[in-house]
Order: sequence, then C-alpha cells, then structure tokens
Amino acid sequence: MSPTFPRLEMKSALDHFSSQGNCLKMTTGSGELDSLIDGIQEGSFYLFYGDSFPLDALSHRLLVNCIMSIKEHGFESMAVCLNNTDYYGAGKMILNPEKIASTAKATGIDPKIVSKNLFIQTAYSSQHQRQIANEVAELIQNNENVKLVMINNLTKFFKDSSGHNRPEIANTVKEVISLINRACAKNKVSLVITGDSNLSSKDVIPRPIGGTYLKHISNVIVYVKNISNSAFLPTFKAILVKHQYLKTPKSVIVHGRKCGRMMLLN
Repeated sequence: MSPTFPRLEMKSALDHFSSQGNCLKMTTGSGELDSLIDGIQEGSFYLFYGDSFPLDALSHRLLVNCIMSIKEHGFESMAVCLNNTDYYGAGKMILNPEKIASTAKATGIDPKIVSKNLFIQTAYSSQHQRQIANEVAELIQNNENVKLVMINNLTKFFKDSSGHNRPEIANTVKEVISLINRACAKNKVSLVITGDSNLSSKDVIPRPIGGTYLKHISNVIVYVKNISNSAFLPTFKAILVKHQYLKTPKSVIVHGRKCGRMMLLN
C-alpha cells in the first residue's frame, strides 16, 4: 500500500496569511527552543530526532503543555500519545507516567487533570503500530478536543529489524505517518514525532531514520544532541534542519534542570 499525502485546499496568499494569524501556538517549555521553531503551531507536523535523553524530556513536557491554559501558552486541550516499545523494554520506554506526574507538578498543573486529558496507547510491534494508528486517527475524527498527537520513538521497530522484513516495516512506518497525518491536518491537530538519527550517515548533521518520505512530509525538523557535562546541569543543542519559513539552518543551546529523576526544560 503506497502512502498518500493529505489533500490540500487551494488558498489565496491573503487567506493563508489570515489563517496562520489565527492559529494557536503552544510553548515547548523552553524559550530558546520556541525562538528556534516559533513554538508548536496547531495543524503542523514536527519531527524531533537524535539523543533519547532530551527527547524524553521534550515528550513529557509537550504532553503536559497541551493541557495548560491558552493564557499560559498551552492548547487547553486533550493530547494523545502513541508510544513504541517492546515487551521487554520497560526500562527503555520513553513515556513514563511517573515522569508525566512530576512534569505536571513542576509546571503547576494537578497531575489528575493531566491524566484525565491524556490518551495513551503503546505499540509492541510493527503490526500493532498500524492497528493503533487506525485507532488514533478515529479518535481524532471523533473528538474535537484533541489538539496534540505525540508519536514517541516512531522508527524503533525499523531500527531493531534486519533482513527480509525491513521493507515491510518501512512501509508500515509510512502508513502510520500518512494515516495519522491526514487526520491531524484535517482537524488542525499538531503532530509531534520523535525518532532516531542515522548514525551511519556521513553528514555533519545526522539524518533522521525514516527516509525521504518522512523528511518531505514534515513541516519542521529538529536534530537534538545531548551535550551535558554534568547530570545536574542537563544541556542539549537543538539544530533546525527544516522549517517552512526559514531556509537557513541554525541552532540554540537549551538548558534544563533536574526534577526528581527527570529533566525539565527551562
């Protein structure tokens, strides 16, 4: 099955400018990162890839920020998270309920409010990932209160695969992205994906795992690299690889602070 792109509605430049001005934007929790990507805009597709440590902190913060009030630069809406792991990967799971609760408390939100407004599904295989993608797309269509879909560790099953099943798993990744992206674009839902970098690439900035399709369909792509010299002062570099309005890549240094067993973006 070949992936399909969302059907685009032809608009005049004035209509496009007006609609952009009316779009809500959510903070990432970091002023530096907001300045790099102009926040998380509703209806746009963001790919963050690279080191798991900063991606972990970013994922938890965005899920909590979505539920924050608009006055506090949140979406004041529900969020959906599709987490990709394996049966034996409990220690490697990016999404962690305890960390979500800690992030909520540090952000000033009651963890119970966050839990009531957060849908979580976990995929344990490539086939399971496809099934859950259908469920997520259906949920978006039926619930107008959902404003953020987070897909954690999208390319895990492709990265862990080898041999004859790799092409099949690669196609599944495309199907998952295409299905959810269509639903998000239609309903002005922000789509944020985290994934791995291709460490075998010879470029100065490693490419994301996921191929050309993922690169072209994303509106914004950011490579994140952990540059912490101390566990007590978390720091990472965010490099802008693609943006719909900015042509020249640039980067910022993002600092965090320890919050229990996790990092909280500043």
